[in-house]
Amino acid sequence: MYMKGSYNKMPSPFVIGLKRGLKISLVLVVFYLLLDYFYFSKIENKNIVTLETKQSASIGGNFDLLGKDGQEYNQASFIGKPLIIFFGFASCPDICPYGLTMISNVLETLGDDSHRLNAVFVTLDPERDDYATTSQFASLFHEEIIGLSGNIEQIDRVTSAWKVYKKKVVLPDSELGYTIDHSAFIYLMDKNGEYYTHFSHNTEPEEILKELNKFL
Repeated sequence: MYMKGSYNKMPSPFVIGLKRGLKISLVLVVFYLLLDYFYFSKIENKNIVTLETKQSASIGGNFDLLGKDGQEYNQASFIGKPLIIFFGFASCPDICPYGLTMISNVLETLGDDSHRLNAVFVTLDPERDDYATTSQFASLFHEEIIGLSGNIEQIDRVTSAWKVYKKKVVLPDSELGYTIDHSAFIYLMDKNGEYYTHFSHNTEPEEILKELNKFL
């Protein structure tokens, strides 16, 4: 039996679908708001941990090496100015020249203020790079880059202190006989000889100067 007005009281499928859609949308909005909150909270906490780790990093320490004309250098030789230090070897085909070029560009950009910065290159190949060879190689890129070398034990100590990876790799088909696989970070130490940060060897000079200017 048909009852007058009963059809109007029944919600249409469209209305039912609309209400369900609104409910689902509301649930999704709340869900993504909560997800967004927890996600960015984790990102913020991660950044804090990274900063704390960076500040407490144990990189650097005393060393005894030789530079141009056999002059002795140690950590105290560079106290009072920020220090950029890079590790490589004179027969390095690409990474070392690239890193030294970046350091040279930093010094060139500083211009007359370049004397306010210590720039050092330490060889990882003391068997072939004595202090004369290392000094000459470093000066090819900029006269103010100090090249340092030492015996195998001295180089092992300084690379251990700076957390530098190095490995001698034999090249049986090369006249060189061997090469050195190594990490390629440019380290920035503050005026007290404490580690501040490091850069990859292909970091643009502007990025290095941005951090360096905090100490100049």
